[in-house]
Amino acid sequence: MLQNLKPKQGGGRRDYFDANYAGLCLRVGARDKTWAYFYRFDGKQVKETLGKYAPGHVHHMSHKDAKDRADQINLNIQDGKDPRTQKVPVKKKATSINPNTFKRRVDEFITYYETSGKKPATVIQAKKMLLSQRLDDWHSTDVTNISRPELVTLLEGMDETPVMANRIHAWLDVLFIWCADHGHLTPPWPTYKLKKRFKELPRKRSLSQEEIKALWLHCVELGYPYGDWCRFLLVTGQRPGECRKLNRDHINGRVWLVEGGNPKNSETHKLPIMPLAAKIIKAVPDQSGPFVFSTTDGLKPIGQGGKVTTLINDTEDITEHFQFRDLRRTFNTIASEELGVADHILGAVCNHMSRKRPGMARVYNSAEYMKGKRKALKKWNDWLLKAVKDG
Repeated sequence: MLQNLKPKQGGGRRDYFDANYAGLCLRVGARDKTWAYFYRFDGKQVKETLGKYAPGHVHHMSHKDAKDRADQINLNIQDGKDPRTQKVPVKKKATSINPNTFKRRVDEFITYYETSGKKPATVIQAKKMLLSQRLDDWHSTDVTNISRPELVTLLEGMDETPVMANRIHAWLDVLFIWCADHGHLTPPWPTYKLKKRFKELPRKRSLSQEEIKALWLHCVELGYPYGDWCRFLLVTGQRPGECRKLNRDHINGRVWLVEGGNPKNSETHKLPIMPLAAKIIKAVPDQSGPFVFSTTDGLKPIGQGGKVTTLINDTEDITEHFQFRDLRRTFNTIASEELGVADHILGAVCNHMSRKRPGMARVYNSAEYMKGKRKALKKWNDWLLKAVKDG
């Protein structure tokens, strides 16, 4: 990260040259960071100061802006023109007269989302994508100056994280449409009819019976909270985030109101708590807060980051890495193929509305299938216990 580059010890200026763009460097001092470009004209080396790297400030020059300016210098040299005598095109920046910067519009958009009844999970996703570090260079750029080619370059440069690229693309499209609707941007916007840069292939990973047994025993050894959370995820077939945020206030007897009635697709989702899940909950230590799986005395739910994934994947008998949502797929696969659970009941258990009530049934059928859910989960828990014991 450019923000983390440090000057020399004692405050002396240090030059960090761009490995991918010869001659371009960021000069880091004790007080500021400045872009400079070294080039040759008429046989002499010239150093030209391009601008300051100061995210959040009006005069900020991003890495991309610096490369664009260096490109312009090179074009002048090719044309035999002295770059020092040429006018530099100035992009509109944030001022009291023109507050139309990307960051300000993002903040306004997120405020609109938070106050317009959008689901909390959707707001969180919007913040994660639109405030991603990938978009830092645009913070002080006028939204009307963000071009389609630079957007494509940014997205295609995310080839190592294609899913993230597609999600940022989708949220930028929502943002730009909102900007156009409010008169901050003139159509067509940069994402207009722009196809996703990467094709996403659905995951097909399901754990075998041997892997399930190995994982179960490993989680028993790990214990509370991460091992117990992973086992609870496996026995209920719910989304990892929903299990992670299991809240005692959302449990009524032997029924769990998943996510407090505000799950991913906004469908009220009630799940029977079967004996195996109830046993895991009962074994949780006494806590002050309501969250069942917690490292903060129940005040906050556990995290679900890379360290947790590595910790639970660290099982010798599971040679192929798995993701937590693969456990949900494992439940679906076995319940359907081996236990004969009907698809609409599986849809009800997993809160997949398109499977639970397909087509017009969404309008006319409001059944919750509680009996069917109990039978399905009992079959699954019985199979799971046998698999863990017998292997």
